[in-house]
Amino acid sequence: MRVRLTSTVVATVLFGSMLAEPCLGQVRSSSDVDELRERHQDPRRPRTDEEPDARKYKSLTPEERRERTMRRKLRRVDELMEKGKYGEGAALLESLRVGRSAREFAHVQNTLAFAYSQSDQPEKAIGYYERLLRIPALPESIGLPAERQLAQLYYEQGREQIWDEDAEPWFRKALASMKTWMGKSPERGPEDYLFLSRVQVELNDLQSGIASLEAAIRLAEEQGLPIEEEWDTLLNRMKSAGGEGQGSAQGL
Repeated sequence: MRVRLTSTVVATVLFGSMLAEPCLGQVRSSSDVDELRERHQDPRRPRTDEEPDARKYKSLTPEERRERTMRRKLRRVDELMEKGKYGEGAALLESLRVGRSAREFAHVQNTLAFAYSQSDQPEKAIGYYERLLRIPALPESIGLPAERQLAQLYYEQGREQIWDEDAEPWFRKALASMKTWMGKSPERGPEDYLFLSRVQVELNDLQSGIASLEAAIRLAEEQGLPIEEEWDTLLNRMKSAGGEGQGSAQGL
């Protein structure tokens, strides 16, 4: 096996500390947990956050008791997420049986994936995102952010590897997810092309990395965004290194 020298050295020399790691900061729109709690709201009773007294609780049917308990637990999950206790929130959510419909199941997988990605458990996050993306007819409002986040997680896993043979599959997965996301997403920013360039350089595809970085600069100009001086410096370095046995371009 070969130690990851070529791609790591190239990436380090070319990128160095110029490009900060992309931080997607995926936010749960309208709170997936809130939506789950809404779905478990008993339509025959007015919504209230007040705890029922014992007499009222005893008057409920078994199904109504389960629904009331479910709402309490989902509210607790939401509270934990709000406080940044993602690991605890994910563990509690995993213990609940709420994914009865395809939509509910999708929201559960998405919330768990997000929680585990935020609690430094990338393997679990990857598993839930992959399961999420296998759901038939998944809404793009859920699937696209998941695809983008998954690309980031794949890339980070590749960077954690010591051997080229172990790192390359992760980078190829990251590249595939980014291509899927970029082919569907209507909102692509310069930072997305910068990230794509990093992945391509890790795969020793410097020509594609150059093209992606040029696209990032061009897009920033079109959008009237400030262009960092380091971008031009980085582009010149990449072009200078372009003849050092790099692979052929893999256009989008």
